[in-house]
Amino acid sequence: MPVESEQLESVGEGFEADTIEAVTQVRDAYARIIETKCPGSKAVTAISDAFGIHRKLAWQVVKVAYADDPFVATRHLPPSKSVQLWLKSAREVGVEHDLIDVARSACDRLESVISTHASSRSEFEMLIESIGQTSDVQSEEKWRQQAFLGNSYTLGVQCRTLMSLNVLMPSSDKADHFHSVQIRGLMGYRQTRANVRWVVNQSVLIDDDNDETRTMTREALDPEGAAKYGGVPVITELCSDPMPALQRVAADRGMMQDELLSGEVGLTGQRTLVTGEILRNIAPTYATSEGKRAHFGVAVRIPTQMLHFDLFVYKGLFGQVKRELVVFSELVSQIAFDERDTISVSDQIKKLGTGVSLAQAPDIAGYPDLARSVFGRLDADPDDYELYRIRMAYPPLPSSVVYRHNMLPRDGAHG
Repeated sequence: MPVESEQLESVGEGFEADTIEAVTQVRDAYARIIETKCPGSKAVTAISDAFGIHRKLAWQVVKVAYADDPFVATRHLPPSKSVQLWLKSAREVGVEHDLIDVARSACDRLESVISTHASSRSEFEMLIESIGQTSDVQSEEKWRQQAFLGNSYTLGVQCRTLMSLNVLMPSSDKADHFHSVQIRGLMGYRQTRANVRWVVNQSVLIDDDNDETRTMTREALDPEGAAKYGGVPVITELCSDPMPALQRVAADRGMMQDELLSGEVGLTGQRTLVTGEILRNIAPTYATSEGKRAHFGVAVRIPTQMLHFDLFVYKGLFGQVKRELVVFSELVSQIAFDERDTISVSDQIKKLGTGVSLAQAPDIAGYPDLARSVFGRLDADPDDYELYRIRMAYPPLPSSVVYRHNMLPRDGAHG
C-alpha cells in the first residue's frame, strides 16, 4: 500500500508524517498476508473463513489494508491482542514466517509512533480523526457527545433540541432590502443543578457598512406574549405551561439577550420555550461593497443533543447564490467571522424544496404545523420560500453555526 512521496512531503515532519509512514508499513504487511490466502478478494467472509477468525476482526484488517485514506485505515486498527490472534492464525494456516515477522515489526513501529505522539490510545484516535482527509460525521459526533455530557454536568443545564427557524423575506417598505424572522426554541430544556440562570437568546446585527444598521427595527411576533414577559419575544402558544421566569437585558456591542431564570432541577422541571421576532430592513439584498458576504447563524450556548436550524428564503431574494455551512468558535470573540476560528465539521446543508411539506423533524412533534403558524403570523405563503436545513448532533459550544453566501452586485441579485 505505497503512499505517493508528494503526500508525505505535504504533511511535513512530526505526527502526520510519522503516522503515514508507520501506517503504510502496516497496511502493506496486512495486504500481503491477506493476498497470500485470498488472492484477488477483499470479501470479509472469505478472509474470515481463510484465517479462521471472527468476522469483525476480518472486517478490521480489510479496512486497514485497503481503505483509500491512511488516516481512515488507522481508525479501524484492531487492538493489539486481536492483531496477535490474527497473526497466530495466519501462521497456523501456512503464511510464511517472514511475512508475519514483517507485520509484527510494522505493528511495533506503529505502537512506538502512538506512544511518542499521544499519551493514550484514545488521544491518538482523537488526533487521527481531527486531521483525516475523509469526512466522518459519526466520528465527530462521538467526540462531541462526550463534550455534551461533560458540559451538561459542568454548566448545570442541557437541552434535547435547540431549534432555530429563520425566514428571510423581502421588505414591504424599503426597496431591495429584506426582513429576517427569527424563531428560537429550547425544546426539552432542563437544569441538572439548582440556581442556574441561562441566556436563551442572543442576537446582534453586524454589517461592514455601519450606516445600514440604522433603519433596522425589532418587532415581537407575538406582541401580547412579549408585553407579558418583559419584552422577551415569547410565542406563548408554542411554550410549555406554566411559563418559566424570563428577562431581556442589553449586553455589550449592541447585543440583546434573553435570560431564563432558575427553575426546578431534572425532568420535573423540563420545559419548552419558543421566542420569535421580526428584524425589519436588516440590509440590502445585494452587495454594497466588494467581497461582501451574508451570514445567517444561530449561537450555540447550551449543551444540546440536536441543533435543528431551518432557513426559509424567499425565492430569488439574493439571486443565484451558493450557501455553505460554517461553524465559528467563539472562544476568542462572541462575534466571530475570522477564518482562523472555524471548526471543521462534516455536516452539510440540505435543500428540502419549497414550502413546509417536507419540513418534518424527528425530534420536534408537529414541526410543519409550527412552521405554518409562523407563516400565518407573517401573512406569507410558505410555497414562495425555499427551505434549507442544518441538523447537527451535539453541536460544539460556544460557537455560531452559520449559513454563509457571497452577496451579488445589484444587477446580479433578484435572480
